[in-house]
Amino acid sequence: MGKVSLTSRMAIVFMLVVTVVLTAAAISFNYFCRLHFERKDAQVLNEKAEAVERTLRSSPAFEQKTASRIDAVIEHSFGFATAVVVDGRTVYSHHNLSESLLPLAKGIQDERWTVDYGGHQYSGITRKVNQWVGGQDTVVYLALDVTHRIHFFEMIQQWFAYTLVVSALLSGALGVILIKKGLKPIDELSKTSSTVTANCLDTRIPTESVPGELHELVDNFNEMLSRLDDSFLRLSGFSADIAHELRTPLNSMLTQMEVALLRDRENADYKDIIYSALEELRRMSKMVDDMLFLAKADNGKIIPSTEDASMAEITASVVEYYDLAAEDRNVRIELTGDGQVKGDKSMLRRAISNIVSNAVRYADEGSTISVEIWKSGTSISTAISNRGITIPEELQTRVFDRFYRVDTARREGTTLNAGLGMAITRSIVEAHKGRIACVSADGFTTFTLTLPVRDESRA
Repeated sequence: MGKVSLTSRMAIVFMLVVTVVLTAAAISFNYFCRLHFERKDAQVLNEKAEAVERTLRSSPAFEQKTASRIDAVIEHSFGFATAVVVDGRTVYSHHNLSESLLPLAKGIQDERWTVDYGGHQYSGITRKVNQWVGGQDTVVYLALDVTHRIHFFEMIQQWFAYTLVVSALLSGALGVILIKKGLKPIDELSKTSSTVTANCLDTRIPTESVPGELHELVDNFNEMLSRLDDSFLRLSGFSADIAHELRTPLNSMLTQMEVALLRDRENADYKDIIYSALEELRRMSKMVDDMLFLAKADNGKIIPSTEDASMAEITASVVEYYDLAAEDRNVRIELTGDGQVKGDKSMLRRAISNIVSNAVRYADEGSTISVEIWKSGTSISTAISNRGITIPEELQTRVFDRFYRVDTARREGTTLNAGLGMAITRSIVEAHKGRIACVSADGFTTFTLTLPVRDESRA
């Protein structure tokens, strides 16, 4: 048995709702109509009983004249039957009440009663007339034939049953049509998703004709396509960048080997060529290690240690390492502040080293690189700022992309800087539950690392 479709489920629910609502409406209509007529009967019976009682009290004894007056009260009303009983003797009977209904009515103790007799239903009232004709016990019985009304209600119930069946089937059919029309945007979403491929990710579903309830779903789907499109573009660019970065050293080594094989050379020449190839291989190996590191970071496999670490000590060791390179470019590095964090010292040293390396490389000659560490609430921030080229605002978030360099002219002919350093730095910071940001304006560029502070109460 196949699964029931969403359209069928909603149509069945729609049909059940219509059926329940109509049934509730019919039951309510039947109940209130019966209640209305019962109250109307009670009112009419009370009025007639009071009229008969007044007639009896206006006469000193039950006479033919009294019976005529009671007939006058009863005759103009359809369906009434009346009997007057004095000391257990029936002195008046209208419509043969004494012969047909009176024995049944006498057996009921309540003032209001209902009896079925001879295929008819009667709604009646029993009224005692006190202190009349010498204190004799006088009882008035009035009955109203309501059989026609019972037949009316039975007919209404029968017609309602037919109407209910037809309405249920009709609502189910209309429900299928309306639901299919309402679910049309989902069909479009399904058709659009079936056309999505790696080479066709620019398809979007327009939201103008989509119902408001589906706007969020369509928006999320379009955003998902945008993210996939961006991811595939980055993946394609990443593959192209890898090929580009590896091609340069490979071509260099191939050229050197081909030149070396053109003629016999001295051992020293072969050693130089081998050393040169070895240097290129080391750079390629470092690039592969960096890419493996990023791949592990993407899959959450980079788990840093949680040893106590002083950001000032880590940064100072990095600054000391780059002092000579900074002196060559006539650049000073100033370090201020301190803060204790929990993290992997070697990873944090690598992250700061990548930033300081870039700062030394791109700082203006004669300028100063500022490294400032401070505590703010539950975090420690390290800001590394240098004066040099301004990174455009729209590119400040892209500096953390793999193989991305702001200065594209530096891409060609070198493997010294493959453009993975800032991506690795971001991965390290995020692995430590921190964040990194880049701000560049007016010739100053600042990279800020924010890491959770060490819990001093456990120190």
